Amino acid sequence: MLASYIIREMRITDLYLLHRMYDSLSEESKRFFHPGFLGYENISFWWLLSQVALFLSSIKFLRKILLHLLPHAVLLSLVVNDQNNVVGFAFLKIKRRLLNGHFSAELGIVADEVHRGKGLGSKLMENLLKLARQENVHEIFLTVLSDNMKAIQLYEKHGFKKVGKTVDRWRGETFQSVIMKRFL
Repeated sequence: MLASYIIREMRITDLYLLHRMYDSLSEESKRFFHPGFLGYENISFWWLLSQVALFLSSIKFLRKILLHLLPHAVLLSLVVNDQNNVVGFAFLKIKRRLLNGHFSAELGIVADEVHRGKGLGSKLMENLLKLARQENVHEIFLTVLSDNMKAIQLYEKHGFKKVGKTVDRWRGETFQSVIMKRFL
């Protein structure tokens, strides 16, 4: 049931709630979703720069400027809000400008464990793909752990295709991952 959920672009005021949601995830969930810029346990210089990118990207006119000057510093982000709590998050991290002027971006998506199985992933994906089209993103890719079958099914449902394999490392462990991609 999605009636009480509000999916919208991230605001700077969501940042604390977003970190709090990420820090509340189980270790298993963090194994599946660990972008490096969420959670207070990951504080580093790169983490701090990512917070600046999240902040600047959450302000539309600054995001437009960044897309022209420094596109790889842009994060297109959505949150799922439920009773003033962030319970889901999806992002597109702009990676490069393509020759035709469009952008290529990396996707990440997560929902709080209590709120999974309610269609949030699909709704986040639909809204994120709409935002991607608005911001001239033409190519989207992601890596997903090979054993995360629910996520793989979600991505395939939304038009992503497996295009390769890679190895993911997190907290000293190595995991097999699948690279998926789709074009808009």
